[in-house]
Amino acid sequence: MFSVPKWQLTGGILGAFYVFVMVLIVLKVGVANSLAAVIAGQLVMSSIIDHFGLFGGQRIPFDMTRLAAIACLFLALWLFFRK
Repeated sequence: MFSVPKWQLTGGILGAFYVFVMVLIVLKVGVANSLAAVIAGQLVMSSIIDHFGLFGGQRIPFDMTRLAAIACLFLALWLFFRK
């Protein structure tokens, strides 16, 4: 644990924070809504990472197909969250 770079240890802290927040959020909005929101956030972030080629990855430009898919996902989120 002491020989690894300190930035690599942030994964444990962020993971614990994620679990803590999910426990709080699931009580208020439900499991399906929470998981859909997490997946939407991951898709948006992965599209940004792909578009700019961050972390040494291949650049995959953001196109209308990805925009349509993300828009459909956010539409589904909106339908989940409305009462």
